[in-house]
Amino acid sequence: MKRVLLAEDDPDTATAITATLQERLPITVDHVTNGALVLDQIISSHPDLVILDVSMPGLSGIDVFDLLRGSASLDDVPVLFLTAKPDRAEQAVAGYGISEVMAKPFDCDALVRRVDDLLARAATIA
Repeated sequence: MKRVLLAEDDPDTATAITATLQERLPITVDHVTNGALVLDQIISSHPDLVILDVSMPGLSGIDVFDLLRGSASLDDVPVLFLTAKPDRAEQAVAGYGISEVMAKPFDCDALVRRVDDLLARAATIA
C-alpha cells in the first residue's frame, strides 16, 4: 500500500484531506503538524509522496522542501504543495522545473486525481 505524509498544521484541514484520500485511494496517510517533524517522519516511514503546506510552525513547507532537495538520500521524494500561498510555493519550486502546487481551498476530486497521478508517476520512476 502506498504511503503519503501530510504536513498540515490545521487539524480540520488535515482530517478532511486524510479522510478524502484514504476513502478514495488505496493509501495510508501519516500526518504531522509541524514542519520540523517532516524529515524524521520521512526517514521513519519512507512515504511515496509528501504533501506540504507552506505556512507551518517549526520549519515552513518551503524550508522542508529545500532540505529535501538538498539531501542526496531524500531528493527524490515527490512533493505536492497544498497551500493558501501558491505563489510562494511556485517560486520555491521554479528552479526544479516542477509545478506540483495546488491552492487552498481545493477541490476534493482534483486533489485525489493529483495525488493518484503523482503516486503513479513515482511508481514508474522507481
